Amino acid sequence: IIKQCYDLGPSQTTPTNVSGVRLTLAKKSENDATHVWVKYGGNIRMGEARTQSYVAQYLDDKADSESAVRAPQVYLAFTWGDWGYIVMEYIDGQICGHSDIARVAAAVQTLIAIPNPSSTSAPGPVGGGEIEHPFFVERTSNIWYESVEELEGHINGILDETRREWPNFKHVSFSAELATHGLRLCPSDLNCANFMKSNETENQNANQNANQNQNTNKIVALDFAGYSFLPPSFFAFALRFGHPSVFAQRVGHRVVYPPSTELGPMASASFAMVPYGTNDVGELISFF
Repeated sequence: IIKQCYDLGPSQTTPTNVSGVRLTLAKKSENDATHVWVKYGGNIRMGEARTQSYVAQYLDDKADSESAVRAPQVYLAFTWGDWGYIVMEYIDGQICGHSDIARVAAAVQTLIAIPNPSSTSAPGPVGGGEIEHPFFVERTSNIWYESVEELEGHINGILDETRREWPNFKHVSFSAELATHGLRLCPSDLNCANFMKSNETENQNANQNANQNQNTNKIVALDFAGYSFLPPSFFAFALRFGHPSVFAQRVGHRVVYPPSTELGPMASASFAMVPYGTNDVGELISFF
């Protein structure tokens, strides 16, 4: 796998694909896949693979043919040195465009309703890890938060450190929304390149199984690096301050999500870190 990624990757690079490669498999039966997709690179983390695998299985387990979205199944994920590799189901299709706004919005509506795994209450990707989200400098946290309280404490520590001259500034509190909604899946980047229309059709061969039929014509969510389980306010933040494209804005306008009272202090904390160029602002204050 590693050798093929290095050998074939450069020839498959496109404006929308700089970290993935399609590998052809030797089929042993008609039911075997012809291709797999491998996402690889120095910034590929195993939390992304675990989150994608969880979401793909969650959506498949719903067994709802009316569901608007699915995710590629993850077959294998591993690291080699500093690089990560995620081997997943290959999706034959096209990147979504403006004519697909309504379908992508319906897909996002389904995604943000997915709760975190019952095995963990920590914010971030499944199994823990850095959070990729526009709140953070360079869109990536450098802390593995073990609880929402740690995340909340860090944000308030940033405010304490940078807003001392503003005595009436508001601290952030996620307790109310967590009591109502819990941690929810947060797609933080609604770039059109992160959604695909599958080329599967209703009239695929007679050997097609029921699960494949359910997957037909659904929007496929891609690139789970930007997905984490977070308090719902983080999705509201991503819509307001995330990807600036017209596509993302039009999708966001169609999605119904919990209103947030925390955007003000979250924005203040996020913007306050920019001059420092680091997420470490307020860390010592809030953690010790």
